[in-house]
Amino acid sequence: MHHHPRRKGAALLAAGAAATLLLSACGGSGDDTVEDGGDVTLTFWSWNPSDETVGPYIDAFEAEHDNITIDHRFIQYSDYVNTTQLALQSGSGPDVFGLQVGALTNQFAPLAEDLTPYIEEELGSDWSEQLTSADQLRADEKQVALPWMVTGGGLVWANQTLIDELGLTVPTTFDELTAFCGDIRAEGLTCMAHGGRDAWQNIDVYQAIINQIAPGEFYTALAGESDFTSEPFVEAFEVWQSLFTEGIFDEGALGLTAYPDANDAFKQGEAALIAFGTWQNADTTTARMESYAETYGSDFDTETVFMPYFFPEMVPGGETGTLFGGPDVGFAVSSASDVTEEAASFVTWLTAGTSSQELMAATVQQPALASVPLDVSDVMTAEQEAALEAQAPALENMVGQREIDDADVRTALGDALSAVASDQQTPQDAVAAVQAAIDTSGQ
Repeated sequence: MHHHPRRKGAALLAAGAAATLLLSACGGSGDDTVEDGGDVTLTFWSWNPSDETVGPYIDAFEAEHDNITIDHRFIQYSDYVNTTQLALQSGSGPDVFGLQVGALTNQFAPLAEDLTPYIEEELGSDWSEQLTSADQLRADEKQVALPWMVTGGGLVWANQTLIDELGLTVPTTFDELTAFCGDIRAEGLTCMAHGGRDAWQNIDVYQAIINQIAPGEFYTALAGESDFTSEPFVEAFEVWQSLFTEGIFDEGALGLTAYPDANDAFKQGEAALIAFGTWQNADTTTARMESYAETYGSDFDTETVFMPYFFPEMVPGGETGTLFGGPDVGFAVSSASDVTEEAASFVTWLTAGTSSQELMAATVQQPALASVPLDVSDVMTAEQEAALEAQAPALENMVGQREIDDADVRTALGDALSAVASDQQTPQDAVAAVQAAIDTSGQ
């Protein structure tokens, strides 16, 4: 195995370039075994933070822990799950790795340490009241990971600068969205960039739709307490299908990844909208705009205003202004790590350390540590600041969690959405397929 160079956040990805690093980081190997107080190198793999954003966290942690060096590897999410799982199973994985709630937490639980004793030592016996939604990262009767930040889906981001230059207005209803997209396409641009190759983005959009039609029923159906084949779910699939037939999404959307494909198109002004969530809130800050100039080159305008909006009303009378989510990223410690104590200290620092969580707050992401408020000092405009403040009630009262616990159900829903979008399955057949997966998961 070869250690790749440490990432300090200075090395930035070229836009659209493959992000998976070619060199492997070695975790859990005998090479890392040290005596107490000795120098330790921790291997840390993540899709978030990226190379662009990890630097301040590494610098701050190492300044407070002078015997620990962090060796970070960024992997695009589209490759992250398989790459990390295979490495952990083979004993060549990282000491610390990122997870999402739901199926991913369940899938990786056997490979992770129980972090309960470490976080209890850090915050005390009431730690679960201090870390928002930490329960979503439990599985196999243990705390598989700890939350780093809390995010919500159910937003549409707009390139406000582009839209204003075209003399258009961000749509608030489906009819307005259809007309808006016609105007955008007439300019030779994509209306809403979408990474339909990634099941998670398709599921995010479907959740935004179903939560307008029947708020909360998505989650009771997944739990087997209501019927996924009922009319609201069929209607939500019909609305989903119309995003393709009405030209809101481009014909090639099913072949694109959310990151980097759709994201790059949106950031570079090739699309007016994108269905991302609050995890992109840092796009309202001067610091993030400056980092994009380094990523995308001198043609990127650092004065571009990216504005978050709640999802348009997709059906008449639909309930708007809601979000769904929880911990966007949690961090786990490999059960094969030879430096468990040091790895756990890094995880608890990231998730429950005031200095780390204040760095999170400065990116206008909601810190997992409830006592740390948002820092909007670097937000570019008053309008963006108001939009971020409008998210707060929805984040405090989210309609449900973003991730699906059962991997087979998640796969069935992702497959059904792709099949309906490509006209290979009817909405009625799609909901029946998802219900069948739910029934099987409950056996």
